[in-house]
Amino acid sequence: MTKDPMATLGIEYVTDEHGRRTTSQLLGSALVDHRGEIGMASYATLAEIVGGSAFYNAQPAGSATVQSRLSLSVASPVKLGIKASGAGRLVGSTGGHGVTSAELIDDSGAVICVATGRGVVVSRATGETPPLETGRPASSVAPVEQPPLPEPLDPELTGRQILSGLVDGSIPAGPIQVLLGLRVAAVGEDTIELTATPTPGMANKMGTMHGGIVTAILAEAASLGTELSARAGHRYHVADISVSFLRSPAIDQGDLTVTVKQIKSGRRISSVFATMVQPDGTVVAQATADATA
Repeated sequence: MTKDPMATLGIEYVTDEHGRRTTSQLLGSALVDHRGEIGMASYATLAEIVGGSAFYNAQPAGSATVQSRLSLSVASPVKLGIKASGAGRLVGSTGGHGVTSAELIDDSGAVICVATGRGVVVSRATGETPPLETGRPASSVAPVEQPPLPEPLDPELTGRQILSGLVDGSIPAGPIQVLLGLRVAAVGEDTIELTATPTPGMANKMGTMHGGIVTAILAEAASLGTELSARAGHRYHVADISVSFLRSPAIDQGDLTVTVKQIKSGRRISSVFATMVQPDGTVVAQATADATA
């Protein structure tokens, strides 16, 4: 990532003359995984932004906010090339906390993801600027170049063999994994270890890693973790994830380590637990996820 999370992932929002914001993202080949598929990691940042913005925009000017918890559920499969858009609302707020609800829809209006979160007002300095005047674009990004899809994987490979290929480089990482700086470092009996390299383009307005990027990294790590026991031709897709943001990851302190442990592996559901740790050993986020076959 070289610009900011929104620009790199192709997320944009505009404000019309009535003050209504529309947030959207093209889910194209630039966001597919090593399988050539659009997964939860591709639009997790959009879901986090839509919900988090609903809480932020309800606070007094100059407030700094973060999300402490976020849950995403896939409502229907996503087709490659659709443009997702989102709308969020503040369900309730008291004492510097608030609950938000958000939905992402596709071009046809079908709901593809539902998000619920808890926003928190924090005492941190921000570099945020006042909103632009009503009717002007609040953010506009150039179209993201859409590369060719990855080569199809051999259907005879098991999930564990695919993971091993990602480790030794015989299977190339997918575009979304490259964008997130995410690499599979080791494959164990029931765990995998990954590294994620923060870049300045992943920062929020407070200079730490954007919560939407944290969510996307954990969603993709969970997706990879569910492959541990996948037999040949049997693939899982993350359907639900719940992320706890414990601390804001630093951008300039080196690689993050993400460990994913498989808790359950069944024919229809695979469940994993993931942790994200800074180089100093501080746990900054954790997540539970379920994937369906």
